[in-house]
Amino acid sequence: MHRSITHLVLLWMLSIFIISPALAEDEFLEPEQAFQFSARLLDQTHLEVTWKSAKGYYLYRDKLNVTIKPETVKAGNYQMPQGVSHEDEIFGKQVVYPGMTVRTTIPLVYSGDKPAQITVSSKFQGCADAGVCYPPMTRDISLNLASAPAAGSAAAATAPASAAATGQATPPASEQDQFAEILRGSLLTIVGLFFLAGLALAFTPCVFPMIPILSAIIVGQGERVSTGRAFGLSLSYVLGMALTYTVIGMIAGVTGAYLQAFFQNPWVLVGFSIVFVLLALSMFGFYNLQVPAGLQARLSGMGKGGSTFSTFVMGILSALIVGPCVAAPLAGALLYISQTGDVVLGGVSLFALSLGMGTPLLLIGTSAGKLLPRAGGWMDAVKYVFGVLLLAVAIWMLSRILPAWATMALWATLLIISATFLRVLDSLPHDASGWMRFAKGFGVLLMAYGLLLGLGAVTGAKDPLRPLEGISFGGGQTTAVAAPVFQSISTPEQLRQALASTQGKPVLLDFYADWCVECVRMENTTFRDPQVREAMGGFQLLRADVTENNAEQRELLKQFQLVGPPAILFFDPESQEIRNLRLVGYKDATDFLEHLARVNSSAGK
Repeated sequence: MHRSITHLVLLWMLSIFIISPALAEDEFLEPEQAFQFSARLLDQTHLEVTWKSAKGYYLYRDKLNVTIKPETVKAGNYQMPQGVSHEDEIFGKQVVYPGMTVRTTIPLVYSGDKPAQITVSSKFQGCADAGVCYPPMTRDISLNLASAPAAGSAAAATAPASAAATGQATPPASEQDQFAEILRGSLLTIVGLFFLAGLALAFTPCVFPMIPILSAIIVGQGERVSTGRAFGLSLSYVLGMALTYTVIGMIAGVTGAYLQAFFQNPWVLVGFSIVFVLLALSMFGFYNLQVPAGLQARLSGMGKGGSTFSTFVMGILSALIVGPCVAAPLAGALLYISQTGDVVLGGVSLFALSLGMGTPLLLIGTSAGKLLPRAGGWMDAVKYVFGVLLLAVAIWMLSRILPAWATMALWATLLIISATFLRVLDSLPHDASGWMRFAKGFGVLLMAYGLLLGLGAVTGAKDPLRPLEGISFGGGQTTAVAAPVFQSISTPEQLRQALASTQGKPVLLDFYADWCVECVRMENTTFRDPQVREAMGGFQLLRADVTENNAEQRELLKQFQLVGPPAILFFDPESQEIRNLRLVGYKDATDFLEHLARVNSSAGK
């Protein structure tokens, strides 16, 4: 008997020894990793719930259910998306959702006073394709009903009706939601796609002003700069910029506050512009004569000497003040953070996005150390050029707070003075070289354009690219197309009143700020296109100006889960947002016209 027991124990140990490697090769995910449940309020009468099964796992459709507490709130009728037919060894023929995201909208029905908070519970069960089934699971999520938008308000980001009718799983259609959904994929995919998205954003006006800033730091090294030194300084600048975007993005995702807007205070912009003017003067060699030694030392560390730490700080400041833009990838990452609380994954995506934005800067800065002349008059000429570019960045920043005529006057002054330094008013010697003649010809063009800008400043022009728009020729007006006229709103209550008076027209709501580079760009290009202006005529045009970034304006942004402008939202004639057609970021005239056509089709026009 004792021997038999000993044999059984040995056999059991041998079986474990043989089977354990196979079990180790086929490890199964924890239930919380294999199956996820989330819920959010679209408004006070609509709830959106989402289930997700990992790749290699599936959920049973008939085992998904939702209950709501307290008892005064009930789930109304709702439709579940169609699934996939599956022959199950345990339950027989079933409909399952394999490795996919399942989303549906549930109406809320009240039998008494609305509570301040509700608890959404879901029971569900799923299995792994490898043949292991999990026990039934329950997840509870508490939601603040009091802070949700009012019933029937424009913030109800409901799923498209067509998707509900066909019973299909509703994929996120807007660019913002698509990037939020990407974050549910593999880490390698996340990093790669967000890096490529950042690389595309590097060629937008948000990043362009950083080129002369970084280049001026490299040029300020003088003859001491080397390729390795230039790379180190460029990397410090880019890492400072990337770290800033990542941190403020993570904070914005958690708190809902777009922190870069706080740095668009007029005093901050003026102060930073003064720094650029002083750095420009250093390029012209004025420090030794007019700047105190203490201030000169500090500016030298940031501009001329270009220490690694001070360049890193300049990268931080540039990200905060120079380029506050919102694009679909950034908005998607922040939306994901706000919905899931996964700050780490959101931060990784934002850092990859920032590195993509900084890659061209790194290449430009590093090449400057190799291509710049080492000594002689050429080096002085290069410094002068970057000095002018730094002055241009200062004017560009001040344009956010100065009236249009003052901005145009500053541009005119810069161009005319630059033309003077190119010796436009001096006569060339008979034996002048080709480069001297080319420089003077370029100076003549600068002088002419500067004079046009000066004329525009006194005739009411607002756009430096259209300096003659305020002048009439032959008794008539110029043919320049004016931007559309928007009805201004700044609070949720004003929005509700505006939507109530649309008289059955679809609505276009533009989120705008004076400090938003892409907003101004879209105002001056896309909205002034004649075809776009005509196509927008069929919409009630509303504009939420969030320039001041006060509490009411932040509440309006939060109502639509936006972190900042530019963003354009569309509403059907019943004043319900067409969520899958919202735009975040800049669109040119061609793309915007195509988008308006899709909106008209969705709105039933």
